[in-house]
Amino acid sequence: MGTQAVYKSYQQLEDEDSERYLKKQADIIERRKARIEAEGHKCTVAGCGQAFKEIFLLRSHINDHNEECRKSMKCNQGKCAGLKFTNRREYNEHVDMHKEEARLKIINSIRSVLLYNKHGLLMEAFEREFRGMTGKQVPYKLLGFNSSYDLVTNMPDVVQVTHLAGGQTLLLAVPDKATEHIAKMVGNQRTNREGFNYRTGEVLASVSRDVIRKIEKTVEGKTREVPEFMKKQVGQLVQLDTFEEGLDLQEFKEVYDQEFGYPLEYQCYGFYSLEDFVFHGLDGVVEIELDGFSWKIGQSGVKKAAKTPKVQEVTSEVKDNVKKLLDENPFGVSTPTFIKSYEECFGKLNLRQLRCKDAVELCFLIPDVCDVNKAYCGDFTILPAGYQIEKETSDRKMCPPLWVLGEVKNNVWKMLRTLSFGVSLPAFEKGYEGYYGTINMEQLQCKDMMELCRRMQDVCEVKMDESGQHLVRPVNKTGQEDSATINNEENGKIPAETLLNIKRVLVKNSNRVNLSRFDYKYLEIIGENLNHKRFGFSNLKSLLRSLDGNLFKMNWLAIDPAIKLLTGSENTVVEPDLVMECVVQAGWVSVMKVVSPGLIYLQMEGMTEKVKNMEDRMDHFYTEEKAGQKNKPEQLHVGLAVAALSSDLSWHRGRVLAIKEDREVAEILFVDLGQRALVKMDTLRCLDRQFRDLPMQAVPVGLCGLTGFGCERVWGREAVDVLRDIVERGKGRAWVQKRGKMGDTVEVDLFMKSQRNGLKWGPGKMMMINQELVDKGVVEVVTGHRTGVLDRAMMIEGVSVPGMADRDLQRLILARLVRIRREEDG
Repeated sequence: MGTQAVYKSYQQLEDEDSERYLKKQADIIERRKARIEAEGHKCTVAGCGQAFKEIFLLRSHINDHNEECRKSMKCNQGKCAGLKFTNRREYNEHVDMHKEEARLKIINSIRSVLLYNKHGLLMEAFEREFRGMTGKQVPYKLLGFNSSYDLVTNMPDVVQVTHLAGGQTLLLAVPDKATEHIAKMVGNQRTNREGFNYRTGEVLASVSRDVIRKIEKTVEGKTREVPEFMKKQVGQLVQLDTFEEGLDLQEFKEVYDQEFGYPLEYQCYGFYSLEDFVFHGLDGVVEIELDGFSWKIGQSGVKKAAKTPKVQEVTSEVKDNVKKLLDENPFGVSTPTFIKSYEECFGKLNLRQLRCKDAVELCFLIPDVCDVNKAYCGDFTILPAGYQIEKETSDRKMCPPLWVLGEVKNNVWKMLRTLSFGVSLPAFEKGYEGYYGTINMEQLQCKDMMELCRRMQDVCEVKMDESGQHLVRPVNKTGQEDSATINNEENGKIPAETLLNIKRVLVKNSNRVNLSRFDYKYLEIIGENLNHKRFGFSNLKSLLRSLDGNLFKMNWLAIDPAIKLLTGSENTVVEPDLVMECVVQAGWVSVMKVVSPGLIYLQMEGMTEKVKNMEDRMDHFYTEEKAGQKNKPEQLHVGLAVAALSSDLSWHRGRVLAIKEDREVAEILFVDLGQRALVKMDTLRCLDRQFRDLPMQAVPVGLCGLTGFGCERVWGREAVDVLRDIVERGKGRAWVQKRGKMGDTVEVDLFMKSQRNGLKWGPGKMMMINQELVDKGVVEVVTGHRTGVLDRAMMIEGVSVPGMADRDLQRLILARLVRIRREEDG
């Protein structure tokens, strides 16, 4: 039987490469040190070769050479071969020539380092990259500057310095004529945040798009030419059978991303918009055709059969939605109100897809559903089909559009349709302003509310009661029903699992939740947000409105309407909750689960036997007796206490953390183990009353006085691994001492027997895990934190020696064991 192949992870290979590199560099340094110790620092000036033990002596010697050459007017550069001058002016001009050559060389080096970075380099990365490319530090002193920053800020023709909002300095190359073609090629590259210069990419990923645009404008070189490989990609894309009729321009970018796995960054090539890219960059590759009110991309050079003009038909879904909208507003609405109400109730109204210029043209295409009335001023009013318009008694030029009074009528009709009695005129006016705002009487050409109500005789009537008070009452019309209810079965957009989750929320909250609190309650009970956009609704109110009358009932006239579960959908009796409180005391514990230094689940050793006995009774109850009631799907909610099977096929107490309805599983926290798992919902059982009295035994705690690097409570992977290794080597047994409470987390000091201690029980040599993590350099200590001290007296009293109950004898034995250990160490 052959040996099994062992594959290393990417991180392991990276670590091995890093170790080899560091070892190689260390060897080079050692060889260099050995050579210098044997030969010393040699002078490189031609004809000298003198060696020195210290580097400062060599530098002083070279300065002497330079001073001697300056006095004798001799050039010390190698290519001049000791050229000597008899005129001081000629000598100085020759030296200036060498300085200029050195300056140009430095400029070329700086430009070459920055040029191949599309969005530049951070100042901190620039110095490292310069040293890596040239093998030398940035020679700012040679050019008379005090730092690299002073050097680059005084070279605007070479480097563009940009200061970012986070305080970082970004350096961008300014190309010259010789390097302009390289800058264009780099500018046309696809944007990539990865690579060796990770730090710069990380910073640029956090800046806004406006900053990136400014950087791109600073760096010229966009050719407005599309690479050949991209032209081939687009050509292959439009040749797919799926897009035989053409690819919609608005969908082109998304389809490209899905097909090739990276975004279409047309800005990189100098184009300002997607339309600019397609019309000018892909000319000759694709053909653009106007299909209705949208552009479509097709194959270039392919002859298409002439299309016969089709009469545009509006889908039945849109017709039904418009009809429902006008049933809710039977006296007409303006065009802006029509679009706003439609999108609130049914989602985005895509007029381009319907090949309509505006909402008015859409309404003209469905005369069996609505009518359109045009006022003298040019405003349109959208009315239900068959609406009888009253004849105008005054000058038509002076009459406002029908929607001005019509929208007020709609509001009044909605207010009064649920009332069978009258309300006083002042109360009615105040209530209207509370729901819909102040009425513009001047626009309605009315003096006061009394005159307005008398103009709306088809909606309301004003009567005087016995006390002389004017009452506003709805006009009773036979067959007038509330047609605003939208049947979800006809809509068919909302899946059954979402309806079940909504029912869970109402059942958990006594069958009633206010609209303003529904989002919060849904997240609290279900464990995730209700994404109304996923089902095509613009907001939560429109989604719930589509279910009104089917699952629950709402009073939409209220400022904050209450959502009430319909009669017959109520829940059964809710079981009492599980006792969650468990006091953390000083004592020996078992470490059940390590999530991070800030979250560790402990179980007190004194409770271990109780937990085991309870779980044995649970196995007998749920497995052998097959007792226990199944949880109904609508009863499941976040926080519910359940009995669940773990991976050891034993029953344990759990609490629901989240419900994954699409996968028919629930995320469960086993409250006595501190572990999480996804469990099938049909295997969950109601937690019987006899198993609820014992508080949860996996107590969540955090190590006191520690914090992760950088941001508080953000723990590095190394810190978690080190902590788990310490716990594993200590066999999960530790001594805990409570320090305080930070928010909902109990902070503790955790001690564990040192691995060097050979004692079987007792305090021995204990190490503090908090301090051990700090010593290993994987966490930091919070400023002002005082290190805890092990309470050995309490720990000795709490030690349990098998077979010995007498405390004095117990202390005697422990003292003897400690003395023996000290003698062995001595």
